[in-house]
Amino acid sequence: MAAPKEKKVKKVQARHILVKSKEVAEEVKKKIDGGEDFSTLAEEYSECPSKKRGGDLGWFGKGAMVRAFEVAAFTAEEGEVAGPIKTEFGWHLIYVYEIQTDINPDVGPPTGDEDADDKTLIMVAENYAHEFMMLGYTSKKVLSLFTSAHFKSANSVYKLLGEEKINAIIAQVFGQQPVKKEEENAKE
Repeated sequence: MAAPKEKKVKKVQARHILVKSKEVAEEVKKKIDGGEDFSTLAEEYSECPSKKRGGDLGWFGKGAMVRAFEVAAFTAEEGEVAGPIKTEFGWHLIYVYEIQTDINPDVGPPTGDEDADDKTLIMVAENYAHEFMMLGYTSKKVLSLFTSAHFKSANSVYKLLGEEKINAIIAQVFGQQPVKKEEENAKE
């Protein structure tokens, strides 16, 4: 009997710029096509919390983003800027700067978070929580995403900061009170 085939997936690493109108997206796209830096334009124009990181969304696999965004990101060539793409959040320009195929879904590429200080990790965690909130996830779902192998960067931040700190950050982003471990156990 043959050994079961190991599951492999495709992941992309991308930056994006989110704006309210197609006209602004087209204006920004012209600047990119004219040679202006995507990250700088993201910091200037984007209405997404990721603008603090030049629009960087890190690595993600299929199922992580809303459908129109995902299709654009996964059909773009490495180094290509896709868009403008319309989603319920507005108009996106998506710069896919690295693609990895045939990788183990439980082992993401290195994230760089391993060497970050606590202040940076907290900022990264807040940014991820904001991103997921904008995608319509609940605070409980965001915690599961932080611990999911599909979000390698969020997962490494979670491992470094710990569950209690991540819970507090997610609660703050969602305007809630953090749930203490004892309270959660009492509910089950």
